[in-house]
Amino acid sequence: MSLSKQLSLSLACILLLVFAGTLWINVNNTRDFINLQLESHAQDTATSLGLSISPYLGESADLPIVDTMLNAIFDRGYYQSITLLDSEGKLLLEKHSDKTLDAVPQWFVSLFPLAPPKSQTEINDGWSIAGTMTIVSDPGIGYMQLWHSSVQLFWMVSGIFILALVLVWALLKVITTPLLAVVNQAKAISKKQFDTVKDIPKTPELRIFVEAINTMSNQLAKMFSQITDQAERYRQFAYTDGLTGKGNRRAFELFMGRLLTDEEHRSHGYLALVRLTSLAQVNAEFGFASGDAYIKSVIELIDNMVATNPSQISVYRLNGADFAIVLEDTDKATVTATLHGLISAFNGIEKSEFKLGTAHVGVAEFAFENAYSVVLEQADSALAVASMANEKLQFASGIEVSQGNELWRDQLQTLIAKGQVEFVAQPLKSFSQTIIYREWFARFKQSDKDEYFPMAQLIPASIRLDFSEKLDRLVLQNVFSQIANTSHAIGLNVSRLSLSNPEFRTWFLKNLPQDSAQCARLVLEIPERALVNDFENLYLFVQSIREQGIRVCVEHFGAQLAAFTHLRKIQPDFLKIDGRFTRNIQNEQDNQLFVQSLVSIAHGLNIKVISEMVETEAEAECLKSLSVDYLQGYFVGKPVELV
Repeated sequence: MSLSKQLSLSLACILLLVFAGTLWINVNNTRDFINLQLESHAQDTATSLGLSISPYLGESADLPIVDTMLNAIFDRGYYQSITLLDSEGKLLLEKHSDKTLDAVPQWFVSLFPLAPPKSQTEINDGWSIAGTMTIVSDPGIGYMQLWHSSVQLFWMVSGIFILALVLVWALLKVITTPLLAVVNQAKAISKKQFDTVKDIPKTPELRIFVEAINTMSNQLAKMFSQITDQAERYRQFAYTDGLTGKGNRRAFELFMGRLLTDEEHRSHGYLALVRLTSLAQVNAEFGFASGDAYIKSVIELIDNMVATNPSQISVYRLNGADFAIVLEDTDKATVTATLHGLISAFNGIEKSEFKLGTAHVGVAEFAFENAYSVVLEQADSALAVASMANEKLQFASGIEVSQGNELWRDQLQTLIAKGQVEFVAQPLKSFSQTIIYREWFARFKQSDKDEYFPMAQLIPASIRLDFSEKLDRLVLQNVFSQIANTSHAIGLNVSRLSLSNPEFRTWFLKNLPQDSAQCARLVLEIPERALVNDFENLYLFVQSIREQGIRVCVEHFGAQLAAFTHLRKIQPDFLKIDGRFTRNIQNEQDNQLFVQSLVSIAHGLNIKVISEMVETEAEAECLKSLSVDYLQGYFVGKPVELV
């Protein structure tokens, strides 16, 4: 029971006891007073009446006159009985009333009985006693007076009681409102949400208390922001080019290393090397300020191309004049059109001082398991040819697209209509070999042969032909239908394009298993890129699935700088560090420092950290020393077919 309820009930009980006690004491005192009044009334009547009838008693008794006098008194209705005895105790006259009390409740009469005393007086005839008269007042008048007095007293005390309750409630609000605000603030602080109480109470003691908690919250927020800013500044220093804000050569190498070795996504795409061929000449003739302006103008054109292109594109600066553009999950025709448009934009800003032209572009195609050095060499060779070509763009000979879009469209439509998905599962383990959950990867079998579609081609084709969301729905429907027969927790990947679609989010919530125990075995893996775009809608979606018991993991974390700003608000259950920081981490001190910063931030938010693509024992030991919680990769366990 909350403190406010305890205080309210305690004070209400005390006030109720005071109310009942006050009412009881006042009614009893009034009853005693009425009893005294009845006694005094009877005694006065007995005395005065005795004196009045004394001449008519004794030897010259005249009982009719006495009877008339008694009737005159008794008929007034204030007496219960009048009894007249002679000197020998013989009954001379008696008057008795049998009236009933209709205006006073019987329970009140029983609860507060009146016992009017008998008042006696001796009637003298000269020097001798002529008789004795006994009078008992009628309690009905007393009951009526007591009842009306009690009713008035009840309403008065009730009004005071209600007013006291209102005052107590107001007092409790004054006390408990800041206390509850501080309690909520403490809960928010435990979630690393450093809010402050806006409504400062005016009561000095409470004001000091609330201001102290606000000060603590502000200090913790400042400290946590410093830790986060430090990690961001370190990543900017280690992996970002200072002039352009793009990733540097180190970041590019890590990124390409992950793309070419990622067994899960089997990426496919194109690497374009852009060389600002006149940069050295501009720096020599016009100075470095002109050279920097040259670089910024080219970067602005590249950013415009990225902003208007639906493909997933990453840009890096390799050295002074060379840039790398990585176009993932797209086809050659789209890449060709995109880069021709970029070349046209470059030609549009060409100046007379750019004696060798604005820029030239060489392109090489890459796929999963290609060697990084081979891909880079092919792109560099194509760039050398492009620098002498009129079009300023050259593709290296490489992997050709195995089939056209129309054939892919037919095959994707067949897959969706067939509705069948097979899965392989890869465990995520702690260092004590405890499996936290298994990530399921979908596989699609070709209908005309006993082989699976290469995911490095299927995923880009589904994105290119707008089938990505349909594939996600197909995969999720199969998982939801199988989860009842599965005892372990399941990790599911959902694409960024699907998560950004409101219709998909509604469909997901509607089609979740009704059994809460089944939902509790689901872990939804959200790509880090999804945190950067349309975050508010994603945040509401995450809150909704958490209400159903689903846990959340942000995967490939560390690639997007802006994702840091949203991590504290969304607070996932797991954070999966991008594989580019894992490979050969035992020999990469920069990556070790960066991962250590990520782990510190995540643990400060009560988030467990997973490192993916762990392939060797040396990598695992290094990650253990950096306080990573769980591992995923071939060193931990290979993907195996589900039976």
